[in-house]
Amino acid sequence: MYSSTTRKQIIIRSTDMSCDDFGALFLNLFGNLYSDSAPPPKSISIGGVYGRHEGVSFRRMHFHGDFTVAFPAPLDEITFVIPTAGKIIFNHVSESVGFAQIGLAIDKAEVRSARFVDNHAQHGISISRALITERLSMLLGKPILQKICFEPVVDLSVPALQGIKALVDLATGTEFDLLINTGSLMPSRLREMLVDAVLETWPHNFTEALQRPSPLIAPRHVKLAVEYIQTHPDHLASGKELAQLTNVSLRALQEGFQRFMGTSIVAYQRQVRLERAYVALSQGVSPSVTDVALQHGFSNVGRFCQYFQSAYGISPADVRKGLRTRPIPVN
Repeated sequence: MYSSTTRKQIIIRSTDMSCDDFGALFLNLFGNLYSDSAPPPKSISIGGVYGRHEGVSFRRMHFHGDFTVAFPAPLDEITFVIPTAGKIIFNHVSESVGFAQIGLAIDKAEVRSARFVDNHAQHGISISRALITERLSMLLGKPILQKICFEPVVDLSVPALQGIKALVDLATGTEFDLLINTGSLMPSRLREMLVDAVLETWPHNFTEALQRPSPLIAPRHVKLAVEYIQTHPDHLASGKELAQLTNVSLRALQEGFQRFMGTSIVAYQRQVRLERAYVALSQGVSPSVTDVALQHGFSNVGRFCQYFQSAYGISPADVRKGLRTRPIPVN
């Protein structure tokens, strides 16, 4: 373990510690994150490097002995496992088995247990779903209105996926410790690099959207409609009204939005209203979530909360409590 005189440590190192010793070290640095899980047998030893920082963990670990870890409390994070020896078996709706050349993306909210077999070793990254959703939203420039689903099983011979392994090697290497443990910016930059790596290389249902070329320059009538929606978010103008304002047919405006904005007029209006609602909630300018929903044109508060959770990966109530206050820009 490396000490830091300027900031809290985010990395621990183990050279085949007993599971009890490693657990004590983990508890001292990161708190009891797995208090509901039974500890592994005392005969198990754990070696490698584990780091954790604000919603992201990264690791290069090996385990001597076979054991099972139960997860009685679901975790709202996705873990990406690149096995380098032995096997790891996750039990949820079905069984997922990871071994050399077969990587896994696991939604921890659905996992009940994990079994480590044949002296399993791995490179891995775990990321909170809220952080993945927020970062994807920033990269695409709009809220994410459906759940991000990663390909659960991948062929690790794909060069891009080997890049994730190389990044974990970098993050867990001793050469990186001085930057990580003495700087104030590097941990956040590393966290962003790890999130971007899985978003850009591990297949998911938004991969195609991320790989699209930059959007074409929108024509004047689309720009005028966008400007009106941005300037008057509280006025739920119909497509017909916007078409009249921009002097084109409704069909021409609808086609323009789909081609140049990548979404429908209604969906774009919702994005803008969600963005304004996010700002209002984060600034605490309204007395309740219900008031914010109604003020921004959402008559159904339950539906507003669903849209908001899907877009930002966090509930409106949690944003209002200050758990996450950085707004995400919407085009």
